[in-house]
Amino acid sequence: MGDKFDGGATGENIFQRMCGAVCSSICGVIMIPICMGLVFWNENNLVINEATANLVQDAKVYSSCLPSPDANGDLVLVACDLYAPDIAGDLPSTLSPFLPHFSGASLSWSMEIYQWTEDEHEECHKTNSGGKSCRKTYSYDTEWTTSPVNSNDFRHPWGHDNGNTDFPHNLESSGSVDAPPLSVVMSQHGTPDGGFVLDSNLVSYLPTVDLGYDLKSSAPPSNSSDEWQGAGSLTPQMLHKYQGYLQTAYGSPQIGDLRIRITGQMSDEATACGVQQRIRGASSDYTFVPLPPKKFGWFGKKTKPLERLQAEKVTQDEFIDQYHAENQGLAWVIRIVSLILMTVAFNMVLSPLSVAADGLMVLNYCTCGLGSVLDGAAQCIIGTAAFLLALVLTTITIAVAWFTARPAASLLSVAVVLGVYVVFVKTQKKSARGMPYVSMSA
Repeated sequence: MGDKFDGGATGENIFQRMCGAVCSSICGVIMIPICMGLVFWNENNLVINEATANLVQDAKVYSSCLPSPDANGDLVLVACDLYAPDIAGDLPSTLSPFLPHFSGASLSWSMEIYQWTEDEHEECHKTNSGGKSCRKTYSYDTEWTTSPVNSNDFRHPWGHDNGNTDFPHNLESSGSVDAPPLSVVMSQHGTPDGGFVLDSNLVSYLPTVDLGYDLKSSAPPSNSSDEWQGAGSLTPQMLHKYQGYLQTAYGSPQIGDLRIRITGQMSDEATACGVQQRIRGASSDYTFVPLPPKKFGWFGKKTKPLERLQAEKVTQDEFIDQYHAENQGLAWVIRIVSLILMTVAFNMVLSPLSVAADGLMVLNYCTCGLGSVLDGAAQCIIGTAAFLLALVLTTITIAVAWFTARPAASLLSVAVVLGVYVVFVKTQKKSARGMPYVSMSA
């Protein structure tokens, strides 16, 4: 449990708040077209990504991992085992004793240091005059951080001193080592030859796994000092494995202690799609290159270059389905984020109304909380209005983007809707003519 200190109170009257609200409203007006542009780009990008995924249907599917010279220059789909060289020996000398072997595309490490940190928190409430009263608090706690923290900048540094602790000077706080170019190979039985060499783009699709539990518990002993002093040079003997990390702490960490996470990039098998190309000077004679963009649609849109890998063996249909699922997932994430940003933007635009509504708080001076009730209702209405405006504008933008990106499908949808409407109207008219006349006279 950390320490907490009072940082004092501040306040603003309603006129100061209104000035800030006007500035916020201007920013909101600028933010709305930016959000619309993001929505528009997302829908067009989805169409391009989906068209690119559909190109995989035209790929020649290999039944084995043996390249065919006849397919050189063709779009192919291959599912094979993977081979990669052992790159554990390329790790810095401080880390290599803990990982004797690793066959993969890359190895990475990241270091954290145990430090005091400061957290500033401000809690505000409205006043009956329409203003705002705030109080700051400063909290201090110890945690693992990705960089040293200068405790001299703390509001209350006493008792929360990080001293001169720092990362070691002989090991970067983060880094990586990669397999040599054209050394990761897809082949029949995971051998280094007779298959397809992966370029850097396809290698980037390989998953990253935590190697913490594959590490050795400790390094061989030496005659040097085996205790980390919070700064200086770090030796392997100062580290040991604990909960998936290499740590300098034995038991509870102290200020300046280090922990290091090691990850590797590799998979035992993969499925790749790209244009087969013959190469020279590598362990295998063939590789993949991207399929150039292809035109599609009415307005001359182009697909993206097609070269893709999935870190498992899948069929052609499964490869395409996963490609589509990834495209749809990304599009929906951006849609939701765009709607949230649009709602925030409209809240900013309406912020002067929100501040003005806080003037209702003055009724609390002569009523039993009626001003707070009315202000709460007004804020609810303003917030709902902002969301509805954002929802409507986002929907309209998506519709316009859909029409420009999918003109044929959009026109067909409009024709279907109009057709249904015409049939409905005619049916209602016929029903009205067929109803018997009923006199209301006695």
